[in-house]
Amino acid sequence: MNKKYEYIIIGQGLAGSAMAWRLYFNNKSFIIIDSQAKFSASKAALGIYNPITGRKNIKTWNAETLFKELGTFYKKVEKSLEIKILYEKDIYRPFNNNKDVNDWDTRLGNNKYKKYLKKIDKNGIITKGSGYLDVKKYLKETKKYFECQGRYKINNIKNEDLVNKNNNIVIEGYNFEKIVMCRGINEKKMNLFSEIPLTPVAGNSIKIKSNHFSDYILNKGVSVFNITKKKLFAGSTYDNGYINEGTSHLKKKIKKVINKEFKSLKSYFGIRPASRDRRPLVGKHDVIDNLYLINGLGSKGVSQSPYCSKELFDYIENNKKINKEINIDRFKS
Repeated sequence: MNKKYEYIIIGQGLAGSAMAWRLYFNNKSFIIIDSQAKFSASKAALGIYNPITGRKNIKTWNAETLFKELGTFYKKVEKSLEIKILYEKDIYRPFNNNKDVNDWDTRLGNNKYKKYLKKIDKNGIITKGSGYLDVKKYLKETKKYFECQGRYKINNIKNEDLVNKNNNIVIEGYNFEKIVMCRGINEKKMNLFSEIPLTPVAGNSIKIKSNHFSDYILNKGVSVFNITKKKLFAGSTYDNGYINEGTSHLKKKIKKVINKEFKSLKSYFGIRPASRDRRPLVGKHDVIDNLYLINGLGSKGVSQSPYCSKELFDYIENNKKINKEINIDRFKS
């Protein structure tokens, strides 16, 4: 007889891993089923969390709530795994022109931004409240941890494996109550949440070796930071679509940022799922009673996945409403 689980999680990227840890911390039984997709978003993720983002340097949506949950969540994971994966690091942003200087001067007088601004001079500004998660280590160790407990299995679940029986999803060979889809852009292939607008955003990141060293994350078109004294992680540049544009354009940008020679060690390519309004997608299927979703984390998977897993868990287990700004209901007619 098949072992019964309260939850099945499909996909072990940032969303699936966060949901797994959320269930683990709350003593729920679950199993992760992962296809180990070659070009998942997490494969190319730098792992940076940052309260001021984008080309226009605007404050991250829901920053205070996201970052409070982020810190608590990953520290609990670190304690369970007995490893270090989360690193606090300020960001240095060199000015491009006088408009940059004026824009940042304006932000210094805005209480919404002031708490994140650390130091400014004629060349650039240092912002705080940021850092990075070692995504690859986090995902690898999470897999290993739950695999040892019999909570992880490799299996590429396809549409034909899912049976809608009495308004509940059934998967042959598994006995479970609820299923949480965390498949990123691959959710489009399943077509279970066809009303949800998911856009593929493809891009690259790269590990390099250089004599450059900085205590900061350098941000100027791309982000570059040291992971050791002579090894750096850089990227990630993203464009709409599925096409791998390669790393040549990324290397040119890196050279401008660090102004030193470097050697490429390894390049990464991934496809992120983005929603129309660039907010996460969290919620329950309209008709299928045991089917749930976390998706659309875009470029902020590190900061948004802990919060989204909490919102979904509290909705299912504690009958709390999901924040309307991330609830998938906002796209339903």
